[in-house]
Amino acid sequence: MANELTTKKTANDIRDLILSDSAKSQFAAALPKHLKPDRFIRIAITAITRTPKLMECTKESLLSCLLDLSQLGLEPDSRKAHLIPYGNKCTLIIDYKGLVDLARRSGEISDIHADIVCENDSFEYSFGTDGKLMHKPAIADRGKPVAAYSFVKLKDGSSSYEVMNEEEIKVIWKRSKAASSGPWITDWNEMAKKTVFRRHSKWLPVSSEFLSAVEKDYDVPIDIVPAGKPEVEMPKEIDAVDQEPKANDAELIGNYISGCETCKSKKDLDNYLSIIEPEAKGSLTAAGYKDFQAKAKKVEEMLK
Repeated sequence: MANELTTKKTANDIRDLILSDSAKSQFAAALPKHLKPDRFIRIAITAITRTPKLMECTKESLLSCLLDLSQLGLEPDSRKAHLIPYGNKCTLIIDYKGLVDLARRSGEISDIHADIVCENDSFEYSFGTDGKLMHKPAIADRGKPVAAYSFVKLKDGSSSYEVMNEEEIKVIWKRSKAASSGPWITDWNEMAKKTVFRRHSKWLPVSSEFLSAVEKDYDVPIDIVPAGKPEVEMPKEIDAVDQEPKANDAELIGNYISGCETCKSKKDLDNYLSIIEPEAKGSLTAAGYKDFQAKAKKVEEMLK
């Protein structure tokens, strides 16, 4: 019982921190114009709700990751960037898709593609004046990965590519601060694509945000890796609010209502609902959303 109360208090403290006017103003100051602070906060709360271990992280590390994300103009939606609980600290990992998004902002790149080559694929490449790259994945039974490549086409019509074989990727993998756990174990293909694209990017006209992300090397820092090499799984992608609703209503309603119950006044509740209701509407079935509204109404009546 005591542990449950402590966990709920920690969760409430974290929600209060993210929903505070101070945090919102910091996010608003850092975010680019195409991202709104209310949406950013809503996605952050959803990410934390869906990965409960983030509530065990220090508030300082969580806020630091969110501020870094807002400065880069990325959302913590587990598509391009991931908030990973590692020990008692939150860690920001930007994957290949996130780096691609940042690279495109230079305005000089028209197409980017990175992929894994498997042993049964048809793959040819050469460099030089008649350089070429051709990859035809096998339809079935592709076999194990043997290489990764990155291809970029620029708006001036020119193109370039980079190829790394499995051994070259392994050298980078073993050099990683978190080689034995985390995304190198759970999402090897994504990390391999990220590795070859980062090497390729040295020759590309990329954005300042990209350079900032690469310079900081958002990976699991060695100083927060706890003893025992814990397993750290990449969280599942958060559904976009305009996608079809999912039917895991009971758990989500419980999470949303627990947030409602932390509000100390009608004003607090209104502020919370203005942020969380669009997420509830996009995540719940129609019946689940109606149930959520009814429960939120009861909380509102209690606060009168």
